Amino acid sequence: MSLLALGLSHQTAPVAVRERLAFVPDRLDDALTALHAVDGVEECAIVSTCNRTELYVAGAEASIQALDDWLHRWHGAAPGSMGRHLYGLRGSPAVAHLLRVTSGMDSMVLGEPQITGQVKTAWSGARETGTLGPVLDRLFQHAFQTAKLVRTETGIGHNPVTLPFAALKLAHQIFGDVGRVGALMVGAGEMIEDCCRHFLGKGLNRLTIANRSAERADRLAAEFGARAIGLDALADALPDHDVVVACTGSPEPVVTEPMIRRALEKRRRRPLFMVDLSVPRNVEPSIGELEDVYLYTIDDLREIAQRGHQQRLDALDQAGAIVDGQTEAFDRWLNLHAASATLKAMREQAFDERDRLLDRALRDLAAGRDAEDVLKQFGHRLTNRLLHPPSTAVREAAERADDPLLDAARRLMLRGDDA
Repeated sequence: MSLLALGLSHQTAPVAVRERLAFVPDRLDDALTALHAVDGVEECAIVSTCNRTELYVAGAEASIQALDDWLHRWHGAAPGSMGRHLYGLRGSPAVAHLLRVTSGMDSMVLGEPQITGQVKTAWSGARETGTLGPVLDRLFQHAFQTAKLVRTETGIGHNPVTLPFAALKLAHQIFGDVGRVGALMVGAGEMIEDCCRHFLGKGLNRLTIANRSAERADRLAAEFGARAIGLDALADALPDHDVVVACTGSPEPVVTEPMIRRALEKRRRRPLFMVDLSVPRNVEPSIGELEDVYLYTIDDLREIAQRGHQQRLDALDQAGAIVDGQTEAFDRWLNLHAASATLKAMREQAFDERDRLLDRALRDLAAGRDAEDVLKQFGHRLTNRLLHPPSTAVREAAERADDPLLDAARRLMLRGDDA
């Protein structure tokens, strides 16, 4: 059984190419079924995210070229036109690659945890479609265990490397459990969207989105289960929130010192954590001098993120050693799995021969033949039938001077000093 991986990622292809070869979630079942029908493919799964598309296949006769041809054909691309962006892996490198991907070691944001969930989605999709066999199922389960081990034993996911993640970490330091606080997001762009996703992912209690464009604010609020308000209601909303993140395109501050002073009076010494991710600034710098206010700018968070990235890089070697060890462990399992299949076939063949000869012996006994003669003939015939295939193979190996096969036969068939 061969293991193969074919794909592309943010490291090998620009976003336009990644979009071209991405799989639509609604048609993923159809894609899996079609891939499973490719000659030589016995098991398959597809990992498709905004940053990567990868096919994982198991099959004795599967080939990288067949997967390449199918991928181009499925997406309506000219044969070979995307070849320079694709990588093909077979055997241990394919195993190691999936383990690295699932552990966040190959992500655009090093150590990000979302990829593990995305790989789990690919695994469950293949399982539900019926294209996930024992080998790939074991491989993906092994990848999830490896990812957990990497995150537990290294610091690859412990330190912030993005601005929203850095903001979340600071909020944890100030408030502890962010599930008990409310957050006010000023703006509705991509950075605010990422902040919403990070904070809500950690159980944020309340979320309000304030934006000049009500339509954009309403859309984000609907996506995240938040409340939307206009900027004209910003001053009234400030006292009810513990976290304020601002990121708009305004050339002037939208959060002023008088607004915050009034909010602090109503908050009665409860701390206010503020993050200004805008350039030019959206929060008046003088607010940072107020008591009970923790104000961080984009430069503050960028420095934190850079330190976190270096710390994750330092953990990469340790994570790589874990993946190497887990790849070897899976290779051993795969070898045992292949041997188990051979042993099962040998046992089934031996039992079939036994049953055929036993039926013949029972018929002879029923016909009144001497029981001792019948048993002797049964033993003689069974021994000859079982030894005929290996005896033939050994004779042919001797004629070819195939010493490795002859040595293997001696180790398998002979015991003790005879070997």
